[in-house]
Amino acid sequence: MKHVYHLALDVFLACGFLALAVPGRGGTEELAVPGLGAPVEILRDRWGVAHIYARNEHDLFFAQGFNVARDRLFQLELWRRQATGTMAEIQGEIALPRDIGARLLRFRGDMTRELGLYHPRGLEIVGAFVEGINAFIVQSEQVPSLLPIEFKIVGIKPGRWTPEVVVSRHNGLFRNLTNPKTSVIY
Repeated sequence: MKHVYHLALDVFLACGFLALAVPGRGGTEELAVPGLGAPVEILRDRWGVAHIYARNEHDLFFAQGFNVARDRLFQLELWRRQATGTMAEIQGEIALPRDIGARLLRFRGDMTRELGLYHPRGLEIVGAFVEGINAFIVQSEQVPSLLPIEFKIVGIKPGRWTPEVVVSRHNGLFRNLTNPKTSVIY
């Protein structure tokens, strides 16, 4: 028997509706999702891999951002904090060297030009992805039960994403800061 999760984002009066059918829970769940321009469908295959079908590029990447936030919001929050140099707020002094490195290596150039180097419509694509992540964060503020338990355990709330977070170089460059043979002295 083929198991498929079905997630549909439909537009109604400039506000999408999130309909999530989960086997074993009986029925679908609907949440209002502002930001979509047309219906979007997300199907989960038997391995849990999401397949997104949208009528336009914006809605495709918006749905991708929303879906990844729905599935992995705490991981996204850790990535955001690594990118913005704010891990010490939750980890204490042990994270200061990494935070300092992230802040030193922060992109300070023309973001429109930078995103255009990723893809000719990079600004729009990354913007839609970020909008989707932030739309789920808004949902979690309205329905706190949507937040993963890790947020309660650590005592934090998710922060908003920006295109700068997406293009941060924290993952690759951090290793250079912590390797004694290549580290920068500051």
